[in-house]
Amino acid sequence: MYSVHEIKIEKFQGPLDVLLQLIEQEKLDITEISLAQVTDQYLQYIERATELNPDEVADFLVIASKLLLIKSRVLLPMLHLGGEEEEYDLERQLKLYKEFLEASKVINKMWQAGNIMYNRPKPLLLKEHGNFTPPEGVTMEKLKAVWQRVLKQLEPIIKIPQVIVQKAISITEKINDLKKKILATAHLNWYTLMAEAKDKTEVIVSFLALLELVKQRQIIVRQAELFHDINISQVSPSSE
Repeated sequence: MYSVHEIKIEKFQGPLDVLLQLIEQEKLDITEISLAQVTDQYLQYIERATELNPDEVADFLVIASKLLLIKSRVLLPMLHLGGEEEEYDLERQLKLYKEFLEASKVINKMWQAGNIMYNRPKPLLLKEHGNFTPPEGVTMEKLKAVWQRVLKQLEPIIKIPQVIVQKAISITEKINDLKKKILATAHLNWYTLMAEAKDKTEVIVSFLALLELVKQRQIIVRQAELFHDINISQVSPSSE
Protein backbone atom coordinates (compact mmCIF):
# COMPACT_ATOMS: atom_id res chain seq x y z
CA MET A 1 0.00 0.00 0.00
CA TYR A 2 1.41 3.37 -0.97
CA SER A 3 1.75 6.02 1.71
CA VAL A 4 -0.69 8.89 1.55
CA HIS A 5 0.79 12.37 1.37
CA GLU A 6 0.82 14.16 4.73
CA ILE A 7 -1.08 17.40 5.14
CA LYS A 8 -0.74 20.24 7.63
CA ILE A 9 -3.73 22.38 8.54
CA GLU A 10 -4.89 24.25 11.62
CA LYS A 11 -6.66 21.34 13.35
CA PHE A 12 -4.61 18.41 12.05
CA GLN A 13 -1.19 17.32 10.82
CA GLY A 14 -0.46 13.89 9.39
CA PRO A 15 -1.53 11.40 6.69
CA LEU A 16 -4.88 11.95 5.01
CA ASP A 17 -6.15 8.45 5.84
CA VAL A 18 -5.64 9.17 9.56
CA LEU A 19 -7.72 12.35 9.17
CA LEU A 20 -10.51 10.26 7.64
CA GLN A 21 -10.38 7.75 10.51
CA LEU A 22 -10.57 10.50 13.16
CA ILE A 23 -13.56 12.10 11.45
CA GLU A 24 -15.40 8.78 11.04
CA GLN A 25 -14.74 7.97 14.70
CA GLU A 26 -16.13 11.45 15.58
CA LYS A 27 -12.85 12.40 17.26
CA LEU A 28 -12.54 15.38 14.92
CA ASP A 29 -15.26 17.75 13.68
CA ILE A 30 -15.47 17.77 9.87
CA THR A 31 -16.86 21.32 9.92
CA GLU A 32 -13.60 22.58 11.42
CA ILE A 33 -11.55 21.12 8.56
CA SER A 34 -10.90 23.28 5.48
CA LEU A 35 -11.07 20.91 2.52
CA ALA A 36 -9.84 23.78 0.34
CA GLN A 37 -6.52 23.78 2.20
CA VAL A 38 -6.30 19.98 2.01
CA THR A 39 -6.90 19.98 -1.75
CA ASP A 40 -4.57 22.90 -2.47
CA GLN A 41 -1.74 21.35 -0.44
CA TYR A 42 -2.01 18.12 -2.43
CA LEU A 43 -2.10 20.02 -5.73
CA GLN A 44 1.09 21.83 -4.68
CA TYR A 45 2.63 18.46 -3.81
CA ILE A 46 1.75 17.13 -7.28
CA GLU A 47 3.27 20.20 -8.97
CA ARG A 48 6.54 19.75 -7.04
CA ALA A 49 6.75 15.97 -7.52
CA THR A 50 9.20 14.82 -10.18
CA GLU A 51 7.60 11.38 -10.31
CA LEU A 52 4.01 10.58 -9.34
CA ASN A 53 2.58 7.19 -8.41
CA PRO A 54 -0.92 6.53 -9.87
CA ASP A 55 -1.91 4.40 -6.85
CA GLU A 56 -1.11 7.26 -4.46
CA VAL A 57 -3.22 9.66 -6.51
CA ALA A 58 -6.08 7.14 -6.51
CA ASP A 59 -5.83 6.84 -2.71
CA PHE A 60 -6.06 10.61 -2.35
CA LEU A 61 -9.11 10.84 -4.64
CA VAL A 62 -10.97 8.13 -2.72
CA ILE A 63 -10.26 9.67 0.71
CA ALA A 64 -10.95 13.23 -0.48
CA SER A 65 -14.27 12.07 -1.98
CA LYS A 66 -15.25 10.51 1.34
CA LEU A 67 -14.36 13.70 3.24
CA LEU A 68 -16.34 15.80 0.76
CA LEU A 69 -19.34 13.46 1.07
CA ILE A 70 -19.24 13.57 4.89
CA LYS A 71 -18.92 17.37 5.02
CA SER A 72 -21.66 17.87 2.44
CA ARG A 73 -24.05 15.64 4.41
CA VAL A 74 -23.28 17.51 7.64
CA LEU A 75 -23.58 21.02 6.17
CA LEU A 76 -26.29 20.30 3.58
CA PRO A 77 -28.67 17.68 5.01
CA MET A 78 -31.38 18.71 2.54
CA LEU A 79 -29.14 18.62 -0.54
CA HIS A 80 -29.38 15.55 -2.77
CA LEU A 81 -25.83 14.76 -3.91
CA GLY A 82 -26.99 12.22 -6.50
CA GLY A 83 -28.93 9.04 -6.94
CA GLU A 84 -28.83 6.23 -4.43
CA GLU A 85 -26.75 4.17 -6.85
CA GLU A 86 -24.01 6.86 -6.95
CA GLU A 87 -23.84 7.06 -3.16
CA TYR A 88 -23.86 3.27 -2.87
CA ASP A 89 -21.06 3.01 -5.44
CA LEU A 90 -18.90 5.48 -3.48
CA GLU A 91 -19.61 3.69 -0.21
CA ARG A 92 -18.75 0.37 -1.86
CA GLN A 93 -15.44 1.73 -3.17
CA LEU A 94 -14.56 3.19 0.22
CA LYS A 95 -15.41 -0.08 1.96
CA LEU A 96 -13.22 -1.93 -0.53
CA TYR A 97 -10.45 0.62 0.04
CA LYS A 98 -10.61 0.00 3.80
CA GLU A 99 -10.39 -3.77 3.26
CA PHE A 100 -7.29 -3.36 1.10
CA LEU A 101 -5.82 -0.93 3.63
CA GLU A 102 -6.27 -3.41 6.49
CA ALA A 103 -4.95 -6.28 4.36
CA SER A 104 -1.86 -4.26 3.42
CA LYS A 105 -1.13 -3.67 7.12
CA VAL A 106 -1.35 -7.41 7.86
CA ILE A 107 0.87 -8.30 4.88
CA ASN A 108 3.41 -5.63 5.83
CA LYS A 109 3.50 -6.94 9.40
CA MET A 110 4.09 -10.48 8.14
CA TRP A 111 6.82 -9.23 5.80
CA GLN A 112 8.60 -7.34 8.57
CA ALA A 113 8.48 -10.44 10.76
CA GLY A 114 9.97 -12.56 7.98
CA ASN A 115 6.95 -14.88 7.80
CA ILE A 116 6.81 -15.06 4.04
CA MET A 117 6.94 -18.84 3.66
CA TYR A 118 4.88 -21.56 5.31
CA ASN A 119 5.36 -25.32 5.26
CA ARG A 120 2.49 -27.69 4.79
CA PRO A 121 1.80 -29.38 8.16
CA LYS A 122 1.41 -32.85 6.63
CA PRO A 123 2.38 -34.19 3.22
CA LEU A 124 -0.50 -34.74 0.88
CA LEU A 125 -0.80 -38.49 0.34
CA LEU A 126 -2.50 -39.65 -2.80
CA LYS A 127 -3.68 -43.22 -2.82
CA GLU A 128 -3.96 -43.29 -6.57
CA HIS A 129 -2.21 -41.33 -9.29
CA GLY A 130 -4.72 -40.03 -11.79
CA ASN A 131 -3.93 -39.87 -15.47
CA PHE A 132 -5.47 -37.52 -18.01
CA THR A 133 -7.18 -39.48 -20.74
CA PRO A 134 -8.68 -37.27 -23.45
CA PRO A 135 -11.99 -38.40 -24.96
CA GLU A 136 -11.97 -40.16 -28.27
CA GLY A 137 -11.93 -37.89 -31.28
CA VAL A 138 -10.09 -35.03 -29.52
CA THR A 139 -7.34 -33.70 -31.74
CA MET A 140 -4.83 -30.87 -31.51
CA GLU A 141 -6.85 -28.82 -34.02
CA LYS A 142 -10.02 -29.15 -31.93
CA LEU A 143 -8.20 -28.12 -28.76
CA LYS A 144 -6.77 -25.13 -30.61
CA ALA A 145 -10.25 -24.09 -31.81
CA VAL A 146 -11.67 -24.33 -28.26
CA TRP A 147 -8.78 -22.28 -26.88
CA GLN A 148 -9.35 -19.56 -29.49
CA ARG A 149 -13.04 -19.37 -28.53
CA VAL A 150 -12.10 -18.98 -24.86
CA LEU A 151 -9.67 -16.17 -25.70
CA LYS A 152 -12.33 -14.41 -27.76
CA GLN A 153 -14.75 -14.51 -24.81
CA LEU A 154 -12.07 -13.00 -22.57
CA GLU A 155 -11.38 -10.04 -24.87
CA PRO A 156 -14.11 -7.76 -23.38
CA ILE A 157 -12.70 -8.43 -19.90
CA ILE A 158 -9.07 -7.88 -20.86
CA LYS A 159 -9.71 -4.66 -22.78
CA ILE A 160 -10.34 -2.13 -20.02
CA PRO A 161 -12.12 1.02 -21.31
CA GLN A 162 -10.13 4.24 -21.14
CA VAL A 163 -11.60 7.13 -19.17
CA ILE A 164 -10.62 10.76 -19.59
CA VAL A 165 -10.31 12.45 -16.18
CA GLN A 166 -11.45 16.05 -16.29
CA LYS A 167 -9.74 18.78 -14.31
CA ALA A 168 -11.16 19.04 -10.78
CA ILE A 169 -12.70 22.31 -9.65
CA SER A 170 -10.53 24.11 -7.10
CA ILE A 171 -12.41 25.29 -4.01
CA THR A 172 -9.91 28.11 -3.59
CA GLU A 173 -10.57 29.30 -7.14
CA LYS A 174 -14.32 29.18 -6.51
CA ILE A 175 -13.91 31.19 -3.28
CA ASN A 176 -11.95 33.88 -5.14
CA ASP A 177 -14.57 33.88 -7.91
CA LEU A 178 -17.39 34.41 -5.40
CA LYS A 179 -15.45 37.23 -3.74
CA LYS A 180 -15.06 39.06 -7.06
CA LYS A 181 -18.75 38.73 -7.92
CA ILE A 182 -19.88 39.93 -4.49
CA LEU A 183 -17.49 42.90 -4.58
CA ALA A 184 -18.79 43.82 -8.03
CA THR A 185 -22.51 43.65 -7.23
CA ALA A 186 -22.67 43.85 -3.40
CA HIS A 187 -25.75 41.57 -3.47
CA LEU A 188 -26.34 38.20 -5.14
CA ASN A 189 -28.81 35.35 -4.95
CA TRP A 190 -27.96 31.68 -5.11
CA TYR A 191 -30.22 30.67 -8.01
CA THR A 192 -28.80 33.36 -10.29
CA LEU A 193 -25.26 32.40 -9.29
CA MET A 194 -25.84 28.72 -10.02
CA ALA A 195 -27.37 29.41 -13.44
CA GLU A 196 -23.78 29.48 -14.71
CA ALA A 197 -22.84 26.11 -13.16
CA LYS A 198 -21.78 23.48 -15.69
CA ASP A 199 -22.58 20.40 -13.61
CA LYS A 200 -23.59 19.10 -10.18
CA THR A 201 -19.98 19.01 -8.97
CA GLU A 202 -19.60 22.75 -9.54
CA VAL A 203 -22.82 23.39 -7.56
CA ILE A 204 -21.45 21.43 -4.59
CA VAL A 205 -18.03 23.11 -4.71
CA SER A 206 -19.69 26.54 -5.02
CA PHE A 207 -21.82 25.85 -1.94
CA LEU A 208 -18.79 24.72 0.06
CA ALA A 209 -17.00 27.90 -1.03
CA LEU A 210 -20.04 29.91 0.10
CA LEU A 211 -19.97 28.23 3.52
CA GLU A 212 -16.24 28.92 3.81
CA LEU A 213 -16.83 32.65 3.19
CA VAL A 214 -19.61 32.65 5.80
CA LYS A 215 -17.23 30.97 8.25
CA GLN A 216 -14.61 33.66 7.49
CA ARG A 217 -17.32 36.33 8.10
CA GLN A 218 -16.79 37.88 4.70
CA ILE A 219 -20.41 37.49 3.56
CA ILE A 220 -23.90 37.28 5.07
CA VAL A 221 -26.52 34.83 3.76
CA ARG A 222 -30.26 34.98 4.39
CA GLN A 223 -33.02 32.53 3.48
CA ALA A 224 -36.66 33.43 4.09
CA GLU A 225 -37.92 29.85 4.19
CA LEU A 226 -36.60 26.33 3.76
CA PHE A 227 -35.74 25.51 0.11
CA HIS A 228 -36.19 29.15 -0.91
CA ASP A 229 -33.53 31.19 -2.68
CA ILE A 230 -30.50 32.33 -0.65
CA ASN A 231 -29.63 36.03 -0.62
CA ILE A 232 -25.91 36.79 -0.40
CA SER A 233 -24.44 40.14 0.63
CA GLN A 234 -21.03 41.47 1.57
CA VAL A 235 -20.22 42.12 5.24
CA SER A 236 -19.92 45.85 5.77
CA PRO A 237 -16.94 47.11 7.84
CA SER A 238 -19.31 48.49 10.50
CA SER A 239 -20.91 45.07 11.08
CA GLU A 240 -17.62 43.25 11.70
